[in-house]
Amino acid sequence: MADPAQTLRAAAAEVGREAGRIAAASPIYRSLPVGVTDQPPFLNAVAALDTELGPDALLDVLLAVEAAHGRVRDVRWGPRTLDLDLVWFEGVVRDDPRLTLPHPRAHEREFVLRPLCDLAPDLLLHGRTAREWLDSLEPQGVEPAGLSLM
Repeated sequence: MADPAQTLRAAAAEVGREAGRIAAASPIYRSLPVGVTDQPPFLNAVAALDTELGPDALLDVLLAVEAAHGRVRDVRWGPRTLDLDLVWFEGVVRDDPRLTLPHPRAHEREFVLRPLCDLAPDLLLHGRTAREWLDSLEPQGVEPAGLSLM
């Protein structure tokens, strides 16, 4: 949490090395915290990954990168060093205890949709495009941070 932008950049590089190649990345956005609101703003970005891994293996990489950056899951939506989510994977629809695809709340969150629309506004999430979902949301306190992920 000392330098969230650098943490995001390092994590993106690590995911690229471990799981494939970062094909594209959004700018970084600053957002108000969700859930536990008495914490500093978060930084968010979206990356598109070219990978040969399946969803479970990719999730394992994401969890390992989080752990390497000191992620501890003790308070839901509480302060954390890093939170990597698998939002969408090749159109896979899945809902099991380990992984739900597409991400079950991505279409409700401006901090996901705004950077996602920078890369893939026509991506289908839960029956509508990312752009349609974003346009239907009330503002949730997301703003450009003036920083790049890559």
